[in-house]
Amino acid sequence: NAHVGGGVRSAMAAKRSLARVAGLDVDLLSRLESNNFRTCEDVLTRHPFDLVELLDVNLPVAEKIVTCVARACCPKPVTAKQLLDSRTDDPHGDDDGTGAGGGSSASSTRKIPAFVRAHLAPLDDALGGGVPTGSISELVGPAGAGKTQMCLTLACACAAPKRCGGLESGVVFIDTEQRFSSQRLAEIARAKFPETLSPTSAPDAASAERELDALTSRVLVLTPSTLSEMLQRLNGLEEALIDRGVRLLIVDSVAALARAQFGRGQLTQRQELLGQIASALKQLAERLGMAAFVTNQVTTRVGARVRHAHDTAGGGGDAAGSGGDNADSPGSVTAALGTKWAHCVNTRLVLEGSMDGVEGEGRE
Repeated sequence: NAHVGGGVRSAMAAKRSLARVAGLDVDLLSRLESNNFRTCEDVLTRHPFDLVELLDVNLPVAEKIVTCVARACCPKPVTAKQLLDSRTDDPHGDDDGTGAGGGSSASSTRKIPAFVRAHLAPLDDALGGGVPTGSISELVGPAGAGKTQMCLTLACACAAPKRCGGLESGVVFIDTEQRFSSQRLAEIARAKFPETLSPTSAPDAASAERELDALTSRVLVLTPSTLSEMLQRLNGLEEALIDRGVRLLIVDSVAALARAQFGRGQLTQRQELLGQIASALKQLAERLGMAAFVTNQVTTRVGARVRHAHDTAGGGGDAAGSGGDNADSPGSVTAALGTKWAHCVNTRLVLEGSMDGVEGEGRE
């Protein structure tokens, strides 16, 4: 995983806009842009002699450009104390409106929130304050358990105005199952913050509508159709995350595309791509001080075989060894996508329902 993660981090840094590279003045940026040099990768794949000819600069200037770009792409080492000092229990951090982390590294003196509150007291308390930033949190549950509703609730809590306890920050919602509902998002927002966002409860109905419009405008929805497209989107997403001040990136769900794109005989390719996606999510979360929150489906393991709850006979089930304490027991339910993906997740939440006092696992 370390090799894959390092490669993904380098690839993401290479896609960074030259406008965000320190040390390049306006004249150099103008020359680079006029010759179609847009990203760090565009510069680093050319020899300095090429830059001399294309940009009409001398060799020392061309070498300076390459050095500045290379430094921007090279991950900077940080100490444990720097990482600790970069987080704060204040849910708003030292936010000055410059965006999610402003593109700064963990060594920056500016503090970022250590968590994104869900405004669900039992959950926030269990997580030590909320969904942790700088890492991947996963919500696992069967179909119909409420995973998407939880994602919408988190999106509302993050995008809500500060005066009612929200972060007033951007949210990116990657909807792989075409289940995102803007109407439901607005309903949850009104119910969760009625005194600010509900026209019937707020002192000023017009002001409540404006606040609700602002909240929904902070949520950016993406709908990739394959895992490969999702990875491509993530690799090119850093600019938008910074510009929109994103504190929460949601993927609902990571399993849907994995199971649709890959069959039973393509487990190795699927797991490799999932590892790259996890590394991309972690890199964005760490660098920009935001929370990555993904949902996952469940599989049913019978003896030595793992079968997805929605698969028919002959479908592409997950390989044995998906994890779970009782994975060898007949009919045990565990998270999908296998052990490799499980090791990529930092925090796992399991969502279970009940019917007439009986836990919902048996229904799957």
